[in-house]
Amino acid sequence: MLRNKFSIFSILITRNLLVYRSFLHFTGFLLMLSLWMSCAPAQRFPEFSGKQIHHFDMVKIGGVRQAVLINGDRTDNPVLVFLHGGPGFPMLPFEPFSESMRRLESQYTVVYWEQRGTGKSFSRRLDRKSMNMEQFISDTREVIDYVREFLNVDKVYLWGHSWGSNVGAIYASRYPETLHAYISTGQSVDPFQNERLAYEFVRDKAIQDNNPRALRQLARIDTIPENYTLQNALTIRKWVYRYGGIVYQTRDARPYVDLREIITMLTTPVYSLGVRINLLLNPYFSAEELWEDLMETNLLEQAPEIEVPVYFLVGRHDIIVSHYLAEKYFMELSAPRGKKLIWFEESAHRPFSEEKDKFLQIMKTTIPEYQIRGFSIDQIPVLP
Repeated sequence: MLRNKFSIFSILITRNLLVYRSFLHFTGFLLMLSLWMSCAPAQRFPEFSGKQIHHFDMVKIGGVRQAVLINGDRTDNPVLVFLHGGPGFPMLPFEPFSESMRRLESQYTVVYWEQRGTGKSFSRRLDRKSMNMEQFISDTREVIDYVREFLNVDKVYLWGHSWGSNVGAIYASRYPETLHAYISTGQSVDPFQNERLAYEFVRDKAIQDNNPRALRQLARIDTIPENYTLQNALTIRKWVYRYGGIVYQTRDARPYVDLREIITMLTTPVYSLGVRINLLLNPYFSAEELWEDLMETNLLEQAPEIEVPVYFLVGRHDIIVSHYLAEKYFMELSAPRGKKLIWFEESAHRPFSEEKDKFLQIMKTTIPEYQIRGFSIDQIPVLP
């Protein structure tokens, strides 16, 4: 497992399984900016104070205090638990403030949980041995039980994104009695096979593009499982982004390393100074500790059947978490209550951001339709 040491001026920006935004070497200016902004109180979500449901707490989950935020516009909406990507990408400064999520909160009461080792849920006392797939599945069970009791609901919808879809699919296969349905975006299936497909994608694009720099970097990567490292994965991700396999529509309009995201993490009032410093000192924590489990994950073996309705919302151009493997898993998955794969033709890894109107319409009509009207999932029409 990779255990490189980085200075306080270095951070790895992550987005989805290992969907990391690359190394960024911070200047003293950004660190001083973080220190200067530390006077802002932590755990503030002032923009949500007008919602009918707004609740934040550090809940003891699996023996560790973890951050749970619950937002909703109506008390009678169904409950949706969101499993974020990474592992380890700070979620609270971003997703609850996005347009897609704010609009989604008019349809669902949305539960944002920052997983152990991530953001506010990191602790220096956290047992590294607890950073494993089984513990995350157990944590998910405790979070859902907490939400069911707190909101007085019998079942919830579960949405897993990227790394979160590994946890989500296994959870749904084991505990269907707690769920209305399982929903995924960026459905991960077999992370190591995914890495090989991403490598081949970048190699082919670099040859077509006559990109000697990309080819030189790929030549230094050993794709044999026991030799493949987190550093290799990060190198490939940089080029996958360059060739549109993470963000499809606006890949040419944004830099791979987005300073706005970094500044947001270092200045957000949601995080205390201690959390910000941890982001600088421990950028790889979750990815390093979960790396071996990730490389051994295979949902075709670990979650071959899910006994609740299943919805895969898949970006046609998603390479970072292979849409080919997601489709293969969908075809082989046993789902007695029904399953649907819905393609997002103008999206890569985040269809809920790139085609938000279509995503929100599906979440509003297609997904709850079977429950509201008693339809079989296979009878529900899907938007083109």
